[in-house]
Amino acid sequence: MGIGVGHMAIASVFFFLMSLMVKLCIGIPISQIVFFRGVVAMGLCLIQLKFAGVNPWGTHKKFLFLRGVFGTTALILFFTTLQMIPLATAVTIQYMSPIFTAILTTLLLKEAFYRGQYFFFFLAFIGVVIIKGFSGGDFLPIVIGVSGAFFAACAYTCIRKIQALGGEHPLVIIFYFPLVTIPLITPKVYFDWVSPSPQQWLYLIAVGIFVQIAQYFMTRAYQLGEGSVVSIAGYLGVIWASVGGYYLFQETVSTQTVLGIALVLGGIVGNTIFRLKKQKAS
Repeated sequence: MGIGVGHMAIASVFFFLMSLMVKLCIGIPISQIVFFRGVVAMGLCLIQLKFAGVNPWGTHKKFLFLRGVFGTTALILFFTTLQMIPLATAVTIQYMSPIFTAILTTLLLKEAFYRGQYFFFFLAFIGVVIIKGFSGGDFLPIVIGVSGAFFAACAYTCIRKIQALGGEHPLVIIFYFPLVTIPLITPKVYFDWVSPSPQQWLYLIAVGIFVQIAQYFMTRAYQLGEGSVVSIAGYLGVIWASVGGYYLFQETVSTQTVLGIALVLGGIVGNTIFRLKKQKAS
């Protein structure tokens, strides 16, 4: 279990670096960022698969493909949110995915669910409402962010299902992500193309490299440890995002937003700890 937590902590660092690169790609369409993320990840993954001597096509193709579709959708929505709102807020909303994962795995995989979890779900969603505020304003970034978290949960649920069916090599799971992303996003890239500057080319390539490393460690984390436990280490990303947003983009958040972020994280972490204790007790 400790190994799984360590893998997730490493993944959180590289997910933060990926988010940072996306934030720096101002002026580049989201479809283009997602496309190059897929191209770079595909190239790296094929090299890794060759050296590992692993068959890239896997066994559970249906769920691998679905994971790719859901993951691609989540990525587009998350990248969009990153360029619309402060880094720490976008990352926090994305971390709503464990709440949705708990719901989906209960409904679809018949995993254990306890009534006390409703309180923590309510706490997290109240946090999102507080982040949005009650004085009007643009609600779209929040809707996009929460939708991204939901589709990320769908992707995680597919990974859990694959594991329940006997598992796949982590590189195979990762390989299906760009395998689905590239053909899905290419038409949009063709019509929206913007020529990147030399510096933006570096950012685009870095997005692919960092997310490839993050995906590997995250996938291994879920394979090596209990999902509800290892996911806690992933919330370190909020700390990296808060520091990075403040020092690199001069992003400041109001007291109200800080309270909302605290409630979201409290609900997510509280749900994880509560569920783990219940499982141990039973």
